[in-house]
Amino acid sequence: MQKFLFLLTASLWMSLLGRGQGADTSTIAKNAANSPLALYQAATIYSPHLYNGPRYHIYDSRSKEHQFFQVEDWQKGSVHYDGQLFENVSLLYDIVKGYVVARHPERSGLVQLQSERIRYFSVAENHFIRIEKNEEKGIEVPTGFYQLLYDGETQVLARRIKERQEQIENNKVTVYFPPKNFFYIKKDGVYHLIRSKKAALNLYNDRKIALRKALRENRINFRKAREQALVQMATQYDKLRP
Repeated sequence: MQKFLFLLTASLWMSLLGRGQGADTSTIAKNAANSPLALYQAATIYSPHLYNGPRYHIYDSRSKEHQFFQVEDWQKGSVHYDGQLFENVSLLYDIVKGYVVARHPERSGLVQLQSERIRYFSVAENHFIRIEKNEEKGIEVPTGFYQLLYDGETQVLARRIKERQEQIENNKVTVYFPPKNFFYIKKDGVYHLIRSKKAALNLYNDRKIALRKALRENRINFRKAREQALVQMATQYDKLRP
């Protein structure tokens, strides 16, 4: 399928080049929407290769909260799936079960993408990568998707989850999905779970004083803005690397 799409777009590109000789700028602008890249992206949206996972069913639809990342509305995003990048795809991310869900552009029904085939995905400008636990390689974090908050020589990542909880209210069961966030720093190839400001500073022990100063100058309180603080510290640390 991927080879066919490449050959198709390549032939269309050669065709457009042939027509473009002597064409005015308005004609070229009109042809932009039919460029090989645009045609390839349009074709991959409808690729059955992306929608070959099991059907996803919305659960607890009457609960006060929802099981998805940020919002329960469809958002446009992209996903690198089975070696191929699909763009402009309608996605949801179920952070209770760790499923990425896609909506087929033509047929009804929701598709649960096969997690092990996803290398990374983005939704609403939030980028997630898949990490698989491998103790032999020194990767001792739980397998799953991690939001990449900062991607430099050092990395800052967040594991976003929700836990389904039930409470009895007025003789009825009410379902809640309280969120939890776990933050990690990848330094020198090793992932470190960060639970406190002290743990982060100890990781950057050789630049501890400079990082404290950076937080103070930017008026970042670690307890109130942990995510921002970790990104600031990693950014500053990478700047100070020899």
